[in-house]
Formats: sequence, structure tokens, C-alpha cells
Amino acid sequence: MPYVKIFRQRTGLVKHAFILLIGLGPLFNNIKVRLFLQKWLTKREKTAKSLLPSPAFKGFQGTARVGEGQQLFNLTMMMLMRNGAVRAIASSAIWVLQQHMEMGIFPFLPYFPSFLFFHHHHITTSTFTKNPSLPKKTGGFASNSSNTISVDDALASFYRMARMNPRPSIVEFGKFLGSIAKMKQYSTVVYLCNQMDLFGVTHTVYSLNILINCLCRLNHVDFAISVWGKMFKLGIQPDVITFTTLINGVCNEGKIKVAVELYNEMVRSGHEPDVISYNTLINGLCNSGNTNMAVHVFKKMEQNGCKPNVVTYNTIIDSLCKDRLVNDAMDFLSEMVGRGIPPDAITYNSIVHGLCCLGQLNEATNLFKRMEQNGCKPDVVTYNIIIDSLYKDRLVNDAADFLSEMVDQGIPPDVVTYTTILHGLCYLGQLNEAMRLFKKMEQKGCKPDVVAYNTIIDSLCKDRLVNDAMEFLSEMVDRGIPPNAVTYSTILHGFCNLGQLDEATQLFKEMVGRNVMPNTLTFSILVDGLCQEGMVSEARWVFETMTEKGVEPNIYTYNALMNGYCLRCKMNEARKVFEIMVGKGCAPDLHSYNILINGYCNSRRMDKAKALLSQMSVKKLTPNTVTYNTIMKGLCYVGRLLDAQELFKKMCSSGMLPTLMTYSILLNGFCKHGHLDEALKLFKSMKEKKLEPDIILYTILIEGMFIGGKLEVAKGLFSKLSANGIRPPERTYNVMIKGFLKEGLSDEAYELFRKWKMMKHNAII
Repeated sequence: MPYVKIFRQRTGLVKHAFILLIGLGPLFNNIKVRLFLQKWLTKREKTAKSLLPSPAFKGFQGTARVGEGQQLFNLTMMMLMRNGAVRAIASSAIWVLQQHMEMGIFPFLPYFPSFLFFHHHHITTSTFTKNPSLPKKTGGFASNSSNTISVDDALASFYRMARMNPRPSIVEFGKFLGSIAKMKQYSTVVYLCNQMDLFGVTHTVYSLNILINCLCRLNHVDFAISVWGKMFKLGIQPDVITFTTLINGVCNEGKIKVAVELYNEMVRSGHEPDVISYNTLINGLCNSGNTNMAVHVFKKMEQNGCKPNVVTYNTIIDSLCKDRLVNDAMDFLSEMVGRGIPPDAITYNSIVHGLCCLGQLNEATNLFKRMEQNGCKPDVVTYNIIIDSLYKDRLVNDAADFLSEMVDQGIPPDVVTYTTILHGLCYLGQLNEAMRLFKKMEQKGCKPDVVAYNTIIDSLCKDRLVNDAMEFLSEMVDRGIPPNAVTYSTILHGFCNLGQLDEATQLFKEMVGRNVMPNTLTFSILVDGLCQEGMVSEARWVFETMTEKGVEPNIYTYNALMNGYCLRCKMNEARKVFEIMVGKGCAPDLHSYNILINGYCNSRRMDKAKALLSQMSVKKLTPNTVTYNTIMKGLCYVGRLLDAQELFKKMCSSGMLPTLMTYSILLNGFCKHGHLDEALKLFKSMKEKKLEPDIILYTILIEGMFIGGKLEVAKGLFSKLSANGIRPPERTYNVMIKGFLKEGLSDEAYELFRKWKMMKHNAII
């Protein structure tokens, strides 16, 4: 009963702690707490029995749940005040109130004015946060005489202000709300704005702007828009800040069309957007991938007489670079310099990163030098970008030079710098060097973070050193660095690649036990690993668990499970997974179709495979060589050589070039079924298309000729190998020797065997 213990320590009133826990029950959803309270209250508080949530009540989900939660909270607070417990546990009750608000429950309670009247007389210690603008109370107002303020003190000050006669001006209330908002106590601001209505304190555009901002930060943008509507009812005209705040809120939710509509409404209502308004809209457009529209707004901004600043340019430049339009970004850089707006490190970093992403490292280093010449000192981010790119280009010495220069310039490497170098060393296969650097990090005063650990763990797993990776995982936990889903997913993948499914399953359980939520990648790795080992039933269970936990499978998850069924020739189950994928709105890709086609071919259900090929055309999916090769192989296996030839012609007419694998499939099919003339004809066509056969094709054809009794043709093909500079492997010699023996030519067979032994001996020497 840890929660009871906390309240006992805080208040010394166990009874009241229990009563308050009635309100906390839905939040903690702790069945033991509820059962214990039920038993205690049966003896102590018969009237409180009805306040306990039922076992079926699992949280505030849905409108009915929210209403139930509000009623529960109201009754709890009423009982607290009836028993005179408010004085002792007011701070804790406020915490409950904040939890309700943060979950979207705004309990406008008739009991709260009385509750907070008791509250502000008895809570005097400041324990929550620091804010110089809202210190502890002196007299009736919040003064600037202290560095520390708690939410408790702020609420107490508010109620003194509200009850003063004469009451302070609305400006003071606005400043008060602004100070609370700066403390990031957004739910408290929402509640206090409601209390202002109850006390008859008139709102202004300033106070409502603060309310809108807090609602947006609580991700309740719809409520914020309703406050905007309330402004008109109150006769309060929204200003530029109102619109800008709303635009920012809807942009953060990805509702770009609504943001544009708000911008248009701002202009229609006669408000002139300022540079912050434009920057907010441009940033929202860029973040949603609408760079062209952002550039259009940028131009409109200038036409309307609003001068862009460095933030405007940086936003556009960064988005252009992310869209790989670095030349356009360079044009914007030249433009801002021409207008007398000095670029800062953020400007240059965006372009340097863009150039590096395009592989234009020389241009990036040249810009780095220009940056210094133009009086803008590179920061740690600039150096990190260059160093990362140098390692990716395997320019280790140059990267070391930049690191030395960075230190000489008085810029200490941060954890990102070290992680970048670690990643570069691992990328180059220098794991031992990376491990040495990892150990040196802390000696240099830089503590490795989860990304640094993940980098080493990933490299260890790729080198199949999964046990070493597990040791790093244990070290992370011991040092208080919580592993994340990437950490566990990486090691899971390592275990699955080694076929160690028991260890993978155990690690998965540990991951869940540490409250690290598996993501789609985690589940997909486990599903694929189980399927590769033939444990399709277990993979299906993991897949179903994934959906039960609310984690949406992606295309890789579906493909892995389908492939598992196909490998076991369970095509009905594979098809069901395919249909589930389509039903969930996850469009099958080329790999999905190739998996199913391969499954049908292995099951000798060629009509189903060909039907899927036709379906691909309808879905605008272009088959690749794997698709054609798979179906041709299946057709050849069941003896449908004419269909295989027709498919080969269709493949060529579509503009797709056959590979050596394509020819080997057809040649093998022709030879196995005795179509030797067709095989030789196809072999000759390869020469005409300037495609040189490899040793595999020669061996297939030689074996086919022996089977068909065409000894001379086989001997001629074998002779061509030496003429074409191809050294026959052991398998080709075996085919020739068996062929000679079959024809009764033991001398030729022995001579060839002797030649092969001599060749093998020379190769060893």
C-alpha cells in the first residue's frame, strides 16, 4: 500500500488518506487499494461505499467514463470537506484535480471555492517549482520578494485576490495567469479561468489568450477553438496573438488546412499578421512537408510588407534541405545575406547537413570555411555533422583532424560527438576501437547515453556477439540508463539471427517486465524470427498479442507472418493474413505478392500464382525478376514448359532484362523434361544478347546433354569452358565423369578424373 503510506507520512491522518484514495482509485487502477478501502470503509464510512469504483471501471475512457470520473471526484471532495480533512490534504487533492484536467476532465465543482478557501489558509510551504515572477504571498497579492512559488501558494494568492475589496484590476489577474502558465501548470490556469467566471471577474483578450495557449499545450485544441468562439459572445475581439496561438496549436496537431483557414480569417477580420504569425504558419507547413506552400506564404509575407527575420529564413532553408533542394536553400542564404540579415549557426548547419546528405562533402567543408570567414563561429552541431559525414566516407584521418580542431577552438565534444564517432568506427568495422573510445568517454567527462549504448550493442549484434551485447544491457541498467525499445529490439534481432528463440523470448519478457513498451519493430522481429525457425503458431500468438496491445502491425509484420505460413505450405492461413492486411488498410507491396507467389509455387498451385501476377497489374504493382523467376521455376517444375516460355517472352517484352538466374531456371526445366533443342536454342540466344553464360549454366546444359544421350554436344560444351577462360569446379567434373561412365567410356572418365586431381593439387600448391 505505497500510496497509503505516502499520505500517512504527509498528513498523519490515515482515515482521510483512505478517503482521498477513493478519488485516486480510478487513476491508479489498483485493485488491492480498492479492496482494502472497501473493507475499511465497511466498518468506518458506510456512506462512502458507493464512492468506490467497480472492478470494471478501468480508467477515464469515453464520455461516460469521464462523467463517472467527475462524479466520483466531486463526491470525494464533498466528503473530505464534510469531515474537515481539507486542511491536511489540500495539496494532494489539488494534485488529483490536475490529473483530471490533464486527462481532459474539467470538474467545474460548486465545492471548490469553499475548498480552496480552507486550502489557502493552511498551505504555506513552497515545494513545487521556482519562478521569480510568482513568489510567495505577501498581503493579498503575489509579490516579487521570493524566488520560489508552489501551485498551492499560487492558488491561495488567487483566492485572496478574488475576495479582496476593492478587487485588483483584471490586468493583475492576467499577469497572475501568465505567471502560472510560465510555470507550465496549464491545467491550473484552465481551472482558474473558470473560477474567474464564478467570481464575476471579467476576462480580457489577454487572459483568454493565455487560456487558449494552455489548452493548446494540453493538446485540447478543440477546446481552445471553442474559447475563441466564446470571445465573440463576450464581445471581446481576438487579436493577432489569439490567431497565432491557435495556428500554432492546430499545426502541432497536423491540421494544416485549419491553420490556413485561421490565417485567412485573421486577414479577413482586419488583423495584420506579424512576423511571428507568418513564422508559425511557415513552420507548420514545413513540418507537414508542404515546403512549396511555405515558400508561397514567404513571398506573400513580403508582398504584405512584413519583413522576414532569421527565423523565417532558417525555417525555409531547413525544409528545403530536408527535401534535398540544397541549391534552392543556397539561393535563400544568398538572399538573406544580401538583405543584411546575418545567417547564424542554425542556418549554416541546415545547409551543411543537406550537402552531406547529398554526398557533397567537399561543398559542405567549403561552406564550413565560409561560415568562419563570415564571422559565424561553428558550434558543436556543425562539427558533429562534418565528422559524421567524414566517417561515412571512410575519411577517418580527416574526421580526427576536425575533432582536434574542435577541441582547439574551445568547443568540448558532447555525447553526440562521441556517439557520432562510435557510429563511424562501427560502420567501418572497427568495433574494438569503438569499444576503447566508449570507455574513454566518461574519463573525458561525457557520460554515455542510451544512443551511445545502442550504437555499441547494434555493432556487437551484427558481429554475432549477442552475449557481449547482453552484458552492455546489464551495464546500462546498473548505471541507471534505462534501455529503450531500440535497445531490446536490436538484441532480439541478434538472438533471432542466431536461431536462439528461447533467449529472444526471455528477453522479450524482460522488456515487458521493465515497462518498456514493445513497438512495431520489436514485434515484427520476433514474428519473423519465430517464422524462420518454423514456429508459426508461436508467431501467430505474438502477432495477436501485438494487436491486443494496440500496436499496429506494419507491412513487415504481415509479410513475416505470411512468409512463415508459406514456408510451411499453409497457403490458406497465409491468404487470410493477406486479406487481414488489406482489410486494415495496409497496402501489400511487391514483396508481399512475391511471398504469396512463392508459397503457391512451392505448393504446386500454379494457377493461383499466375492469378496473383494478374492482380499485381490491376494494383499498379510492377513485377520484378524475382516474381517472374519464381513463377517460371514453378511452371518448369510441374512440366508446363510452354507456359514458362510464354511468361519469359512477356517478361522480355515488358522491358525487363532476364538475369542469369532466369536462364538457369529455363535451361534446367528444358533439360529435365528432355527439351534439349529448346535448351540449346535458348543458350544460343544468350550469346546473341551479349550475355555471357556462367559455369552454372554450362553445368546444367552439359548434364542435360548427357541425360539426353548427346555426348558430343556435352564434350563440346566442356571444351568451350577452357576456351572462354572458365575453370570448371568439382561439380562440373563430376557431371562429365558420370556421363562418360554412363556411356561406357571408362578411359575418358579416368583421364578426366586424373586431370581434375592434378588441377586440384596445383590449386592447393
